[in-house]
Amino acid sequence: MAMDDDVFLEQFSRGEPDGFAHLDHVRVVYLYTRRVGGDAAVELTRAGLRALTHRLGVPEKYHDTVTVAWARLVSQRAATEPGLDFTAFIHDNPRFQRKDLLEDYYSREVLFGAEARARFIEPDLRPLPIQAPPGVGSNVTD
Repeated sequence: MAMDDDVFLEQFSRGEPDGFAHLDHVRVVYLYTRRVGGDAAVELTRAGLRALTHRLGVPEKYHDTVTVAWARLVSQRAATEPGLDFTAFIHDNPRFQRKDLLEDYYSREVLFGAEARARFIEPDLRPLPIQAPPGVGSNVTD
């Protein structure tokens, strides 16, 4: 049985998970977007992943461009699909299961460069979707 969404986010925000799979990243952004909107979801995800990598003793694994780009992709879609739970969201958006999805937007040289790890870099192959307007997807309840 999957962990309750509130418990999952609380543990994430405190940097407590011992492991964090790809779909856990997607779930975090999805849940934050539904609760506080896309822009805040991006910032909360950044803060949570920094805390998690620090607690695990691997702060060098934090990658700002990967974090922000994934957060923008997921939050933009989550904000336009209110009412879905995470399982339904992933079912309706199977592309988010692709770990290499960012390579549709970034060349490997840009995405995996030192500058992209340190700070967010806009894509060089195609633009990321524009964030939903303020209020869209904010404080949506299940």
